[in-house]
Amino acid sequence: MAFPSNIERIVIAGVGLIGGSIGLALKDAGFQGKIVGLGRRWSSLKLAIDAGAVDSAEIDYVEALRDSDILILCTPVDTIVGIMGKAIQYLPQGCIITDVGSTKASLVCEIESLIPDGIHFVGGHPMAGSDESGVVSARDDLFRGRVCILTPTGRTDKDVIQTISEMWQTMGASVKIMPPDDHDYLISAASHLPHAVACALVNVVSSIENREINALDFASTGFADTTRIAMGSSETWGGIFQQNAENVALMISKMESELSDFRSILESKDGDALIKKLNQARDSRIAFGR
Repeated sequence: MAFPSNIERIVIAGVGLIGGSIGLALKDAGFQGKIVGLGRRWSSLKLAIDAGAVDSAEIDYVEALRDSDILILCTPVDTIVGIMGKAIQYLPQGCIITDVGSTKASLVCEIESLIPDGIHFVGGHPMAGSDESGVVSARDDLFRGRVCILTPTGRTDKDVIQTISEMWQTMGASVKIMPPDDHDYLISAASHLPHAVACALVNVVSSIENREINALDFASTGFADTTRIAMGSSETWGGIFQQNAENVALMISKMESELSDFRSILESKDGDALIKKLNQARDSRIAFGR
């Protein structure tokens, strides 16, 4: 799919793993316009230029946002609204704002309250990432074959939805559209709960000792595969959990119920129920693929 021809200047605020991968993916897809990195530190922005993720970089909002067609907010969720507040006064009429935040309901509400007439916004969340961070880990294929969720509201211009959908599709992603509240509920299960469980699992295993020998010393590939995401940025994930706390707490309760069922089966030594439980998980995981 070709990128919309009227888009000539894209600004990426926060050129880390996701922001850098967006820049690389757009270039790989043949985007002919200019990609500008906006950040706080020249050292980080220079890395983005060296990686080829952006064509130029600015720490000055006025220079970065001049003549911008799209502003993509790629900073941690608890900083997005603050950056939006600084940027809004410098955006030209017709500019489209989108983001990549892992939570949506509160962000969309706050950002829409700041948007003046003539500026457009649609929330976004690409379901892709890594336990690694920084633009040095960015990849031009990070979004290929992945889903990007857009969360428009009744205020969102349909042409804006189309433009941002096409942007993600050029990077190889498929686009799903849903309300912000639905996003936060579903993603609390599909993304936020796994991170919480991975952290809990690491904490449990690392606390198990017998005669001064730690269980973690015997952990192998299963433990490594299951807990890889626990290595993600604590600051980033702290913001995500706080913004979606109610939904994540609900999913933890569901997880506790599932573990309680598992424990009851083990205590009763019900082999048939155990196999049924294991097959249920195995079949669902196989159907998921990847």
